[in-house]
Amino acid sequence: MKKFALLTILAVLAFVIFFAVKNKSVNNKNAEEVKKISLRLKWLDQAQFAGFYVAKSEGLYKDKGLELTINPGGPEISPVQMVVSKVDNFGITGADQIILAREKGIPVVALAVVYKDSPVAIGSLKKNGITSPKNLEGKKVGLIYGRDEETIYRALLAKEKIDSKKINEIALLAGLSQLTTGAIDAQILYEINEPILLAQQGFEVNLIRPRDHDIRFYADVLFTTEEMIKDNPEEVRSFVKASLEGWKLAFENPEKAINEVLSVNSSLDRNHQTKFLELSKPLITGYGEIGYSDKNVWEEMQKTLVAQNILKNPIDINKAFTNSFLK
Repeated sequence: MKKFALLTILAVLAFVIFFAVKNKSVNNKNAEEVKKISLRLKWLDQAQFAGFYVAKSEGLYKDKGLELTINPGGPEISPVQMVVSKVDNFGITGADQIILAREKGIPVVALAVVYKDSPVAIGSLKKNGITSPKNLEGKKVGLIYGRDEETIYRALLAKEKIDSKKINEIALLAGLSQLTTGAIDAQILYEINEPILLAQQGFEVNLIRPRDHDIRFYADVLFTTEEMIKDNPEEVRSFVKASLEGWKLAFENPEKAINEVLSVNSSLDRNHQTKFLELSKPLITGYGEIGYSDKNVWEEMQKTLVAQNILKNPIDINKAFTNSFLK
C-alpha cells in the first residue's frame, strides 16, 4: 500500500514538473517571438503621425509579434542617420532625403508613402504682403536646414529664377515666435499645421505653395535599410502592414486618433490637432492605394533635384523604393 502511495506521489510530481517545464518553454518561446523595434519620427509628436499611435494602441504591432517604441524627431535629429546607425529600425523622412542619401551610398529604401503630396509651404503674416516667391527677395526667411523642407524651398527658388543670396535666410527655431514678433518675415512651414495655430492667435496668413508652381514631392515616407529588408523581410512586412492599417483606422475614427495623439503629447491643443488630421487626409489617402509609390513621381522628384543642382549624380530610382511590403 505504502509502495503504491509512493508511486502515486512520484507520478504526480513528475506530472507537475513536466507541465511546469513545458509552460516555461512556451513562455520563453513567446518572449523570443516578440521582436522589439523602434520608429524614429520626422518631427515632434503630433497628428502628423497619428496612424502609428493608433496602430500601437490598438495592438496591431503586438498582433504581429512586434513591440514598437516610437521616438520623436526634432530640428537637430536626422531620421536617416538614426536608422543607418541602428539606433532605430525604421524612420520617417522626406522622399527627397532617400534619393540624396542613396547618392552618397547610404542604402536606405522607402517602404511606403504616407503623405503623397507635400504640405510644405512658405508662410507669412498677411500684413507683410508676401504673395509670390519674388516677394521673398530682401526678406528674412526662416528655414530648417538639411531636410525636405529646405530641398523643396530651394527647388522653388531655382524654378522661379530667384537668387537665394538676395534672401536673408535664418535658422528656424521651434514654434512661431520668430514670425509673430517680426524677427523674420516668412518661414517654411506645413500648411496643415502652423497656419491653424496662427489663425487661433488672430493672425491672417499668406501661403506660397510650391506645388502650385509644379513642384510635387512625396513628403513623409516610411523607410529602413537594405540590410533590414534582407535579414528580416517578414518583420518589415508586418510593420508596414500594421502601420498602414493604423492610418486607415485613424481616418475611420479621427476623434479616437486625436485622443491617442494627446495621450502621447498632452501639451498639444485638441482643436489644432483635429484640424491638422482633417487637412492631412487628402494628402495621405489621395492618388490611389494608401502607401503606394508611383515610380513616375520618384523620377520627377529626381529630375527636379538634378535640374536645381541639388543632386549631382542621378541614382537608380528603382532601388530607392519598394511596394512589395504593401501586399
